[in-house]
Amino acid sequence: MVDNNFQGPERYIGLLSKTLILFGFFLLGGFIGQFIGLLSVVLIVGFPTQDVNQFQKSVLDFMAHPQNYEGAFRAMMALQWFSALFTFVASSWAYLRWSEKRDLNSLSSNSSPDYRVFLWSIITILVGMPLLEYIIQWNESLVLPAGFEETEKWMRASETQLAELTKFLIDFHSPMDFAIGLAVIAGLAALGEELFFRGVLQSLFERYTGNHHVAIWVSAGIFSFIHFQFFGFFPRLFLGAFFGYLYVWNRNIWIPIVAHLFNNGWTLTMQYMYQQKQIAVDPEKLGEITPWWSVVISLALVVFYIRRLYTYRLEK
Repeated sequence: MVDNNFQGPERYIGLLSKTLILFGFFLLGGFIGQFIGLLSVVLIVGFPTQDVNQFQKSVLDFMAHPQNYEGAFRAMMALQWFSALFTFVASSWAYLRWSEKRDLNSLSSNSSPDYRVFLWSIITILVGMPLLEYIIQWNESLVLPAGFEETEKWMRASETQLAELTKFLIDFHSPMDFAIGLAVIAGLAALGEELFFRGVLQSLFERYTGNHHVAIWVSAGIFSFIHFQFFGFFPRLFLGAFFGYLYVWNRNIWIPIVAHLFNNGWTLTMQYMYQQKQIAVDPEKLGEITPWWSVVISLALVVFYIRRLYTYRLEK
């Protein structure tokens, strides 16, 4: 709904002001998280600190080639943990506390959501995987118009670099590595990103524009863009929009958090099972072997369950 304190141009000035404050906390949280995370990396890997120049070179080389260092997996997980904790969770809390004079509990209604909403949300993600794989393949095949060759080259190089880091982070050598990956990549990422993008940012846009569709899709676009994986933009955009509608329809932040956690956790679990040779198909190759008819069925089932989630709100 619209904040009645702002009408006309004043409404958008208020939106701009609040958004700048939010992203100020976001940048501050990111800086603090990166700083503490890098301290953790230094302690875990054991970089010598006597020579400042050599220390700087070692840290930069570690960030570019973590696979060359002993203890690098847990060091990178520590960096990811503190980055997510401060960038998303702490910044959301700080913004609500100092700018809106409320706390994180205000992001959810007092009533507990029905278990069926969680179940249908998870089923929607499961049945939507063939459709999502098709969108991933389509997005990866996009070519920019003539004249943007250098931009596309930079985007693909950035994509390759991030893909290599992701591959390193999900290369689990033990059950403990897998558990750490679930806690950081599935658990904290889902919690932090949903608090920030759905609980705070989306609610902010909705309150000032009065249009939850605009709020959902703008927030989902920012959510996808900020990952800087341009050839994975649309799959993440649609996932972000789905999480956004879950929040709007239920007004409980734990529903998109659980759905997001399941999505990330399922991906990690399939990857770990493949590494342990418990499944034969590489999860990263699923899009190449997904038949067209399964995509059609997937789309139909996604529509069915999204409609069920929507109509349930009307039945309450």
